[in-house]
Amino acid sequence: MLAAGYLAPAGVGLGAALLLADGRGLALLWLLVALLVSLLVWVRNGYGVLVLLAFGAGVVAVTWWAPPLAQSVLAHLVAWLLLLAAPRPLLELWGRGARGRRGSDPDQLARLTRLPSVVWVLLMLLANIAGLVVGVATLAPDLLQR
Repeated sequence: MLAAGYLAPAGVGLGAALLLADGRGLALLWLLVALLVSLLVWVRNGYGVLVLLAFGAGVVAVTWWAPPLAQSVLAHLVAWLLLLAAPRPLLELWGRGARGRRGSDPDQLARLTRLPSVVWVLLMLLANIAGLVVGVATLAPDLLQR
């Protein structure tokens, strides 16, 4: 569970890329709505609930009333956003150094496993970068072939 929050965006982004490669952009948007609804259980403040409801309503509106091109653009935007944003929190943790990571999830993993927190940050960062590379290869294969 301590690593899930760092790995989920890359995993969901990779799943989104695979759905898009299979031509299932609309299914991706409906899965996004289901994910947003499930997140309502975990949100602890009113602002978070409002953001989830507003974004979910926007995605539902796009799936019902927008033309297929707009649906595809939104589905691709979600996939790219997840893939590109996934490494950022880990890069921030890396930049803080050992003292800046105290109390973080990698630090807790280090205490549980006796592997240094920097190893956990690197492992999760490598997993996120791998997800990004596979996602890019799936969504834009020409970018990696040059």
